[in-house]
Amino acid sequence: MVATALVRGAIDATTAQAWLAAIDAHPAWQRRESAQGGAFNVHSSSLRVAALRGPDAIELARALLCGAAGALAQSRLGDAIACDIDQCWVRRQYAPSRYPPGHAPHAWHQDGALGFDFLDATPPPGAAALLPMLTCWVALTPCGSDAPGLELVAGEAQTLLPLAALDDAAIRSGHGVDDFWRPVLGPGDCLAFGGGVLHHTHVSSGMQRDRTSIELRFFDAKRIDPRLHRDRFVALH
Repeated sequence: MVATALVRGAIDATTAQAWLAAIDAHPAWQRRESAQGGAFNVHSSSLRVAALRGPDAIELARALLCGAAGALAQSRLGDAIACDIDQCWVRRQYAPSRYPPGHAPHAWHQDGALGFDFLDATPPPGAAALLPMLTCWVALTPCGSDAPGLELVAGEAQTLLPLAALDDAAIRSGHGVDDFWRPVLGPGDCLAFGGGVLHHTHVSSGMQRDRTSIELRFFDAKRIDPRLHRDRFVALH
């Protein structure tokens, strides 16, 4: 099973530009205030797709899955695919010289840890398992070179890593140089990766531009984990 795939032009440039314009028009970027229900996260400069007046998450998901990204999702999750509406996000990462107050890049993590309480000393049986899922991360602006992108570790961990193992030094000491990937993406390019893939924001001091991206989370509609029981899911097939 492919852990990570890069789909060039998963969304056409015109559509990507239209989505970016709708995102830019949202007042959260200027107000930079934590919104009710967690719609905007000040520290990660993230806005829930559900907070946009348009396009909505289902429109985004259907547009994405009609191409090569859809084939990847089916190979991983089967024919019954559902989108977790509450785990679809607009991400904005800034050039280091332009960080707004309180902003920080995303640290190393696995998306399959969604809903897991790392501070719970006695998690229920099976709670530490990675969620079977697929993240589709779509760049709406050029990134990875002069604007922050993603850095990913090759392959996919089969277990949920503890917080201590997510330290940058620990991850780099446990992998070879060739295991790390910093792809350069253009508007509409999509990174699709499984829930066990380690990744974080790739940003360097020389970067001068900001990046906007959208990430959608897909699951097997017949196997929604209880950890996500409060989220809203929409079946796409």
